[in-house]
Amino acid sequence: MRVITSLTIMVLLFGFLAAPLTSISAQAPTFYLTVSPSSQNVRQGQLAYFQVKVLSVYGFEQPVTLSTTGLTTGLTPSYDPTSVTPPKDGSASSTLTVLVSSGLATTDYTFYVTASGGGITQQSSLLTLKVFLSSAADFTMYVVSASVTVGSYVTSTVTVTQVNAFIGTITFTIPDPPLGLTVVSFSPTSVRLGYAGTTNQSILMLQAGSTMTGGTYYIAITGTGGAPALTKVGILTLTVVVLDFTIGADPTSRSIKQGQSAEYTLTIGSTGGFAGTVLLTKSWVTATPSGIDTDLEATSVSLTAYGSQQVKLTATATSTATTGTHKLRVTGTSGTKTHSVDVQLTVSTGANFTLSVQPASQTVNRGASQTFTVTVTSIGAFNKPVYLSLSGHQTGITYDFNPNPITPPVGASVISTLTVYASSTASLETRTLTITASAPDPGITHTATVSLTVAGKTDTTISCSISVATIKQGQNMTISGSITPNPGANNNVTLEYSTDGGSTWGTITTVKTDSSGGFSYVWSPSQGNYKVRSRWGGSAIYNGATSSQQSLTVQPPGCIIATATYGSELSPEVQFLRAFRDGTAMSTFAGSGFMKVFNAWYYSFSPNVADFISKQPPLKEAMKALLYPLVGILHISALTYSALSFNPELAIVAAGILASGLIGIIYLAPLSLIALLCMKRHRKFRLNPSQLKGLTAIWIASIALICLAEVTATQTIMMGATAMLVLSTLTLTGLTTTQRIIQKLT
Repeated sequence: MRVITSLTIMVLLFGFLAAPLTSISAQAPTFYLTVSPSSQNVRQGQLAYFQVKVLSVYGFEQPVTLSTTGLTTGLTPSYDPTSVTPPKDGSASSTLTVLVSSGLATTDYTFYVTASGGGITQQSSLLTLKVFLSSAADFTMYVVSASVTVGSYVTSTVTVTQVNAFIGTITFTIPDPPLGLTVVSFSPTSVRLGYAGTTNQSILMLQAGSTMTGGTYYIAITGTGGAPALTKVGILTLTVVVLDFTIGADPTSRSIKQGQSAEYTLTIGSTGGFAGTVLLTKSWVTATPSGIDTDLEATSVSLTAYGSQQVKLTATATSTATTGTHKLRVTGTSGTKTHSVDVQLTVSTGANFTLSVQPASQTVNRGASQTFTVTVTSIGAFNKPVYLSLSGHQTGITYDFNPNPITPPVGASVISTLTVYASSTASLETRTLTITASAPDPGITHTATVSLTVAGKTDTTISCSISVATIKQGQNMTISGSITPNPGANNNVTLEYSTDGGSTWGTITTVKTDSSGGFSYVWSPSQGNYKVRSRWGGSAIYNGATSSQQSLTVQPPGCIIATATYGSELSPEVQFLRAFRDGTAMSTFAGSGFMKVFNAWYYSFSPNVADFISKQPPLKEAMKALLYPLVGILHISALTYSALSFNPELAIVAAGILASGLIGIIYLAPLSLIALLCMKRHRKFRLNPSQLKGLTAIWIASIALICLAEVTATQTIMMGATAMLVLSTLTLTGLTTTQRIIQKLT
């Protein structure tokens, strides 16, 4: 073992750098070892830190294990890490920590650091630990870890803390910085403790040169000061990041037989924030084999900072490929940066076969058959049974292979005939069929594809017409059409409608064609705008078709009783009633909800009533008198709506309450008065105010439900709530009016 001082190492390194190339190439790889500082002070029970650096010389790049010799009992060493591997002509570092027992005698202790690796052992210069009393004045040092990219600056904070009333000025140095690292400054270069405070700090600035190797460095920073002078050490953990990329393969080794292929996944990743384009090339490391084709999915990739890209590498061996183990190298290059990865391919002589099918496509008519010729050819010594199967065919297709299985002679071919049969209901389409040839022994499968078209249907067209384009709700219209060419009777035709312009379709009904291929249907649709079309799905010999679309408008029904009473839809009264319904009530959420309920009730009986009125002229005059108050009430309601039109929903509810109340007073109160007077006369019933509380509760609940329906936009709730509000308002006002009249009369 050799003892090498820091000065000796520097001389050797300068000699190494200045030596001629021929001299360098003649030297065996080795390494040097330095430890700093060579001496330091430490109190009993405390820790001492040393920087251990291993420098590669002449291309040495083997793992080096660190150990300590000569330490007395009471001094416990530990290394972090215990083994380092210096990069070629670079350096690697470790931190040596020595724990001093609390009862160790106060004196100077010496020891050595030993490094062994690659068959070489080196020993450091003599190191000294000066142990002093745990109660003596002292200071501690703490250094903040840092990370830096090569070519950049970085700062770290060095903090010193007073122990046992230490007083003095502390000066900082880095005795042995890594190669390529420049100590720019300590700011300040020295600090005082005891006078200015119990702690103090200095800012260390470093520059990582562009030649530094990426990795983690442990750098000893010494602080010297006090009387007598103490030397203490703080370790800076510095991570140096190099802008670079990596390239790897998964898997790194594959084994195939002749006639097969293998895939590798190459991953190119950014390290240290590298971003740029990496060019990919490939070359054989071993002798170039014949019959093996290699293909890169991409010859370049663009990396973002800390990102990665994957590229497929495919190696294909022909049936005559060179057997054995071959090694291929894929190299990535970006500027001056170059990295590579080797993949291994082992090709073995194996029994194999090829599969081919002719012709590439066939057309078969329904009820007929068609054939393909399947050829299996032996490769090498293959002569095992090959089983054939078919997949991907149309519905209604059956098949057979003759013969199946087939066994090719060694080095020769054998043929099987694939026959496909199309039934009378086989689906009329073109499909890609897959023929699979499997040899369970030795476990080889190959596939081939062909195209099969099933033909035999005739295209058709279908027409659709409507008897009228505009009707009123409650009226009928006729949908008719025909199929060309005539498919005959009893074919299903679906009549469809759309209320959203043709995006979605619903079914009106399904009808049958007559002997001429025609059809018709009488339809009574509800109010709205429709698109109407006809469609049929075809038959065994005809393709289906869909007609063009026809537009139909179904207008809301008229005011039937009012029209019969006033004799015309154009009378002012009828026009007003329709305008109030369609322009006012139907324009709001609450109003439209009520009108749906009202229309369902009103149009259930009004056509019969209107028909009766129209045939009885004297009755028309009586109906005019009866409707006169209603028209006046609705005029008042319209004015109320107009006054509150800033909020249409509020306006229609207020107008509805007003109209219902007035209708109750004018129409219901007289009827209920007569009924109650008759019942009172016979002592069967007497109306008390308490009996109206239930109706009041219903009225309040209806208001609450209307509010809920408005908030949730629920039409069902709105329909029920508005109907309940109108009925409860009408009943309350009618009965309340009746009660007041009875009280006046008694």
